[in-house]
Amino acid sequence: MVVKLLMDLLKALILLVLSLFPRLPDFSFMWDYVQSFVDLIHAANLAISIPVVGTCLLLIIICYNLRAIWSVIMWVVRKIPGVS
Repeated sequence: MVVKLLMDLLKALILLVLSLFPRLPDFSFMWDYVQSFVDLIHAANLAISIPVVGTCLLLIIICYNLRAIWSVIMWVVRKIPGVS
C-alpha cells in the first residue's frame, strides 16, 4: 500500500516535470518527403546493391580515418608497461 502510494507520487512528479517541457510540433507533413526518399532508395536498389554500397562507404570511412585509428592503437600499446 505504501509502495503503491510512493510510486503514484513519483509518477505524478515525473509527469509534472515532463509537462513543463514544450510540446514537439507535429511532423506528419514530412511523411511525403520520407516516402519519396524511400522510393528513391528502392529505385537505386534495382541498379546497385545496397549492402555493397554500405560496405564501400564503410571502407571509405575506415581508410579516411586510418591515421586516427592507428594513433589510438599506438596510444593503447604505449600504455602497456614494458612495451616500447
